[in-house]
Amino acid sequence: METERSDVDIATAWQAAVVAGDVEAAIALSSPTIVYTTGDIRRYEGHDGIRDIVSDLERLSGFLTVTVLDTVEKPGVVALRRFEQYILPAGSVEITGCSFVEVEDGVVTRWADYKSMGVLDDLVG
Repeated sequence: METERSDVDIATAWQAAVVAGDVEAAIALSSPTIVYTTGDIRRYEGHDGIRDIVSDLERLSGFLTVTVLDTVEKPGVVALRRFEQYILPAGSVEITGCSFVEVEDGVVTRWADYKSMGVLDDLVG
């Protein structure tokens, strides 16, 4: 008997798939109409958007680790406090961010990232 996954499990599995470059797993955990935003900087929509996110993150393969520090969950919404570490030739950058994730019927429907990229922008220009 398979147990139902919690919204936190779905959100963290989605994040892990995206960061690992596993586009098929990320799509399987995504609504066809998913919207992913990073503040006002980037917006990705639908399964094609998932492919674009994974493609963008593949450039950071081996240079980026993401750790979930804390979670808060209420039905249909998960908040994740995350720690991202970028290892670059110019040095290491640590960024703490927050993601708000909406989950419905076992898939992510909306993911909104909030973090300051100023430190990273200052380092890489």
